[in-house]
Amino acid sequence: MAILDIHINDGFVPMVDGSLVYHRGFGDRRTALNEPNPALAISPRVITANGRVVVSRTYPLGAPVPPHGRPSPLRPDPAFPRQFLARQGYWASFFPPRTLIAESGSTIEIMLHNNLAQPHEMRFHRAGAGGADVGSGPVAPGKSKLLRFPAPLPGTYLYTDPGNQPVERTLGLYGALVVIDPRNAWRLAPGKAEFERQWLWLCHDVDSNWARIASKGQRVDPVATPAVPDYFTINGYSGFQSLALTTDTEFNSRRKEDTLPSGHPRETDVRNFSANPSAGAIRTGHLMRMLNAGIADHQLHYHGNHVWTVRANGIDFPRSNGRVSPQGDVVLQQWEDTIQLQPLERKEAMLPVRRPPEVIDQVWNARTEDWTYPMHCHAEPSQTARGGLYPGGLLADWVLAAQPVPDQGTPPTAAGSHHTFRSQVDFASDQPHEGSPETEFPLRPGVSLELDFFNRKFEFPDGSEHEMWSFEGNDFGRQIPGTTVRMQEGQLFQSTIKPSKRVHTVHWHGIEPDPRNDGVGHTSFEVTGHYTYQWRPDVAEAGNPNRGSAGTYFYHCHVNTPLHVQMGMFGAIVVDPAPNPAKPAPAGTRRHSFEGQLYDIATETMIAPYSIDPRWHELNHAAGLNGEDAGLNRFEPRHFFLLGGNIPNRPRGDDIVWAISQMRANVVRNGKYPTLVRMVNVDYFPTLTRITDAAGRPAKIAELVAHDGRPFWTTPSPTGPAVQPSVAGQPLLTNIIKSGAAEKFDFLLRPPAAGKYTISIDFLHWITSEVLATRTVTVTAA
Repeated sequence: MAILDIHINDGFVPMVDGSLVYHRGFGDRRTALNEPNPALAISPRVITANGRVVVSRTYPLGAPVPPHGRPSPLRPDPAFPRQFLARQGYWASFFPPRTLIAESGSTIEIMLHNNLAQPHEMRFHRAGAGGADVGSGPVAPGKSKLLRFPAPLPGTYLYTDPGNQPVERTLGLYGALVVIDPRNAWRLAPGKAEFERQWLWLCHDVDSNWARIASKGQRVDPVATPAVPDYFTINGYSGFQSLALTTDTEFNSRRKEDTLPSGHPRETDVRNFSANPSAGAIRTGHLMRMLNAGIADHQLHYHGNHVWTVRANGIDFPRSNGRVSPQGDVVLQQWEDTIQLQPLERKEAMLPVRRPPEVIDQVWNARTEDWTYPMHCHAEPSQTARGGLYPGGLLADWVLAAQPVPDQGTPPTAAGSHHTFRSQVDFASDQPHEGSPETEFPLRPGVSLELDFFNRKFEFPDGSEHEMWSFEGNDFGRQIPGTTVRMQEGQLFQSTIKPSKRVHTVHWHGIEPDPRNDGVGHTSFEVTGHYTYQWRPDVAEAGNPNRGSAGTYFYHCHVNTPLHVQMGMFGAIVVDPAPNPAKPAPAGTRRHSFEGQLYDIATETMIAPYSIDPRWHELNHAAGLNGEDAGLNRFEPRHFFLLGGNIPNRPRGDDIVWAISQMRANVVRNGKYPTLVRMVNVDYFPTLTRITDAAGRPAKIAELVAHDGRPFWTTPSPTGPAVQPSVAGQPLLTNIIKSGAAEKFDFLLRPPAAGKYTISIDFLHWITSEVLATRTVTVTAA
């Protein structure tokens, strides 16, 4: 039985801006503090069931390595033009540093050597019997200790030094354990989702002030010196480094292999990711293993594709009989575009790698280049480095490949990609600008909108005044939030942006067109003159959980995003279903989705939590982009609001802050239909929504029907039609809803009787979970 030696070392690590920051870490060998390349992150190791420890970045051992990390498909899909069939059980996957891979049935034996002047330990969270932690216990300075335990169930686990929680893991003592059943090497676990290849994302936050204190041999007191992280990493890197845009080609190649998903488009079906259309081929996606070793609440937002979440913290989500936990989490397999990862959380989801559903046919059929889409944390301060340098934080890209290339060939250049950069300052200050680019294949729109930039001071409901920027559209006037955008599935949508001042874009958050119409600078362009975005909402099919886009979204500027969204450059998007001839809606009602429940049009309501840090509203358009510390990692809100109100009666005119403090809701009886609430978290911090009755008791009157613009589904049959939970007799009733930054929840209110109810929304700090403020909506049920 081989024993793995792991050393606890310290040293200085260059951050994305070149700053050297003190770190501690679990390394392969002993190194000294001032060595230029300290061993602070073990290279990936595979612990086999027969007792070997193998140094390998890939698993399964001996499986073919995908060229540049991108699996080549088996062949074109005969049923779907311009799409491909993936090889079944063929390609190995790459893993980043800090990863241990253990086969089921193996015994993990680690000799832990503490080379530092303080006691340290190594703990594997929830990897012991019954989900308990297992670890070495404290190891004295200069001493060693053997840690031995059997590999836990297949899944993804974190290991950290839990000392002086959370200081030691923030200083760099963290990593991941992935347990795989070698007999089911291309599945999350036996009988679970099958994948083409898998990816591991380790999120982490760096507090350089804590590091400075620790570098002097002093103990960090996290109470006396609260954490203020100023660097945010994924797999140990940030910004242009994590995007593989450096001048170091070998470094870029490794990031494309272990951090930046890439694959050819394929048809997938979330009812059965293992559907086998022919021998040796499979229609499935990529497994994303996401872990938060940091101290901040992170929100991983995927552009281009929603992901289908199947597991959280080792608990497999069911396909039916879903529920809402006492903490407000939905426990059911579901579509998400923004995945909340609280500290020490871990989740697994399937990235379908499919045709973006809102791209128009003409653009798709003309595609000859790779399409690149971002994945970034939507707790926007995490997109900075040293208080600025957007996009310099926790982000990655994923690539929808065009034509297959030879196994040893060079992947084609992604459409809209940058050249390489010598520094993050160069990257942040050199996003591609276009004056007035042409819309490709412009068509006759079903819905059109002009969005004009404006800035002015607004008075908010608490009497405070703040300089705001936003978009004025059509006849709504200059308001906060911007114009509400509404359309039906299948309608061609066009919106012309006219920045008028500096550069801006519009990103249609949760809508998934081609990169040119996705509104992100580093994957397309920023607009200086005008540009007309064009896309078509996906159309639902009966019983098919993979199709349809009816739901709630929002749009926002994606230029220097932390600042521009906080300044007010956002608004809501509502996509209605196309009429369903099989289920016509009575007068005065509408279905939430094609097969969804009916709701009362007159009482439809929007609620959007939003807070303001006054200091940010005194900054200029490009604050922090040239490397100065603009403090954009320090979001310290002082004013808290619930934007929104009754959607059909939104006021028109200038200088209006559309805000809500009371609303109506129907008691479902005598021909009345329920009230629909569309809740969009446009804040940067998480929120907790609680619903109580007139006596202050919890009231389970919210029926969750959708998340991130997609209905909840029960999918118990791999081939039969899916149905929504209420149709299955399994409604997701709750009195509490947990939401992170940029998440969207749609729910029907079902008060049992007339009277008063209260929707209370707590704004929580993204690190401490402290309740910063509570704002309420009084609900009058009648």
